[in-house]
Amino acid sequence: METPYTECPVFETKSFILRLIHPDDAEDLLKCYSDIKTNELFNSDFCSSKFHFQTLDNMSECIVSWLKAYKDEEYIRFSILEKTCNRVVGTVEIFGMVGKYKTPDGILRLDICSEYEKYQILKELFELCITEFFPLFKVKRIITKAIPIAEERIKALSELGFSKIDIPNRKDSWVLEK
Repeated sequence: METPYTECPVFETKSFILRLIHPDDAEDLLKCYSDIKTNELFNSDFCSSKFHFQTLDNMSECIVSWLKAYKDEEYIRFSILEKTCNRVVGTVEIFGMVGKYKTPDGILRLDICSEYEKYQILKELFELCITEFFPLFKVKRIITKAIPIAEERIKALSELGFSKIDIPNRKDSWVLEK
């Protein structure tokens, strides 16, 4: 049976392409992962890192670990390629029933450069995630994080039908059920 771990799919919106992370993305991603304004919005709950990097070597090492996780069918980390500038501006991570963890909850992480942390952009990306990830990962709900100061993110999530939910050990969680 084909899974996203057999061959990683590529997704496209009007403005972005989501594809499997690649070592060549390190330089572009360092801009995102070294930005302290962006970093506070990341969902690094239960991760081994806070994903704040200052060197290209650190960013490259992280990409290697993300690719190993993909190979081990733990999760997929997609790069967000912005079409007009042809630059990677962030990442999306997801896992669910397909792969190693077998959870009906798709845990979604969306990390993006601070200049892209805008309602319309976030809505476009989350909408793609909703459409593609429910069937691809065979999940009943998608859970993501949005801290109270992430007003643009919260607005996009709310408009797409996500609601705030209290989950032990997962502060500031938002969920969408199908």
